[in-house]
Amino acid sequence: MASFDEVIPPGQEGRVSLSVKTENMSGTFVKSATIHSNDPQHPSYTLKLTATIKSYITVRPSPRVYLNGFTGDVLSQSLTVSTEEPPPFAITNITSTLDDKISYEIKSIPGEKAYELLIKTKESWEGRSVGRITVTTSSRNKPKLDIPVSINFKHELTISPSTLFFGTIALTPNLEESLLTKQVQVRKERGGVLAIEKIVPSSDCIKTAIATAVAGKEYTIAVTLNRDTLKKGLIRETLEIYTNDRVKPLFTITLKGNVI
Repeated sequence: MASFDEVIPPGQEGRVSLSVKTENMSGTFVKSATIHSNDPQHPSYTLKLTATIKSYITVRPSPRVYLNGFTGDVLSQSLTVSTEEPPPFAITNITSTLDDKISYEIKSIPGEKAYELLIKTKESWEGRSVGRITVTTSSRNKPKLDIPVSINFKHELTISPSTLFFGTIALTPNLEESLLTKQVQVRKERGGVLAIEKIVPSSDCIKTAIATAVAGKEYTIAVTLNRDTLKKGLIRETLEIYTNDRVKPLFTITLKGNVI
């Protein structure tokens, strides 16, 4: 934010004040502001503001928690919560908006004004979730500290995209088959050998062909609309892909388009 004297009489001085909100900032930063005036020799002038912000309470290695892994994994991260304030320093309470998904344990570090905070995911679940851990401390300046938490569990097996858009299709005699073909990538990022057991289209206007990229790990499925059996109107079809994956053996792909 900036405030300044708009009119400065000849031979006099004016004042420019710059302020920065440091609520969510830490470390060294550089900010700048440009002064525009009617001075013919110096119509603009840039001011720089440099400062180092010290936190009352520091969380290392990061003030945020990112837990990323595969469904079935137990994910964990260890944080060190410390202060530069005079002792005593104590963590008096911990709460979370993710109590159904994570557990946490706090231990004091001997000889230091610091604590170790260990966060772990609970029993296996899938998908994403965000929330926060609130740490209550004895600090007068920072009695409460919010630590954002982001959790992402993904499947070992991924099939993408989940929807194939064919757009508007004009049934003309010279319609090229390449315009009627889209690709689906099937990939297993870890675990045993991947096998595609069968592919079931919802209509006989859908043809498929499997190409091997990495045997047992990665495949490409070419999905082609058969122009000989296509009918005018909206395309709302599905493609069921069955694999040997034990967690999620069936994936359903949606096909959309418009035949004119």
